[in-house]
Amino acid sequence: MVVQVAVNVKSLFALGKQYPWPRPERCLSCNSPRVWGHGYVQRYFEGYTQPLRVKRLRCPDCHTVYTLRPDLFYPRFRYSLRTILSSVLKRIVDQCWLSWIPRQNQQYWYKGLLFQAQRFRNVPCPGRHTIAEIISRGLIPVSHALDCAVLRL
Repeated sequence: MVVQVAVNVKSLFALGKQYPWPRPERCLSCNSPRVWGHGYVQRYFEGYTQPLRVKRLRCPDCHTVYTLRPDLFYPRFRYSLRTILSSVLKRIVDQCWLSWIPRQNQQYWYKGLLFQAQRFRNVPCPGRHTIAEIISRGLIPVSHALDCAVLRL
């Protein structure tokens, strides 16, 4: 399970495993008070050429594994929320892509936005209000998944 937490990504890059990750007081699945450290995994993020180590936690009672992730980045996306929204808004307004991001990534995000917009508002061409509505529901506006809620700590 991916959990979004407030993280200073620059400090995370500088401190590595020494970064003071926040942790939940109880398991989010079974409400057990025992949540243990479960090591680190490497993840790539926009702006960094080397992978960053993100903390994992594990509940020994229900065996749920949590990966803590900076809240500036959606789960399963290496680009920041700001970059993704800039890309799809540029496509909507100017009918072109950002020049410094691969076009294929931006097409994937835009198709995900079309999918989510048709799910909630049944509009063929989403606008800023549609994006704001999807985000206000706690969903990832560029996801291709039906269950795309963001879990925050």
